[in-house]
Amino acid sequence: MKPKSVHEPEAEVMSAVEVQEDARRVASALRQNLIKAEPAVQLEVPLSTFLSALDKLSRDELLILRHRVDERLAA
Repeated sequence: MKPKSVHEPEAEVMSAVEVQEDARRVASALRQNLIKAEPAVQLEVPLSTFLSALDKLSRDELLILRHRVDERLAA
């Protein structure tokens, strides 16, 4: 194995938990940017279809949806 140098030898090394949390924050920011960049269309769908679609969303997607709903309710 070849020895390697570090860009900032005085910098603190992140723990595995910190790296994981940092990756989560970056992923969340990327998702938010994607949502903002997507064109929006209004769809008229039966409520049962919408509720069924909600059941298929991941926890992260549900959190994004909750944030958007909270923003709409606050307006």
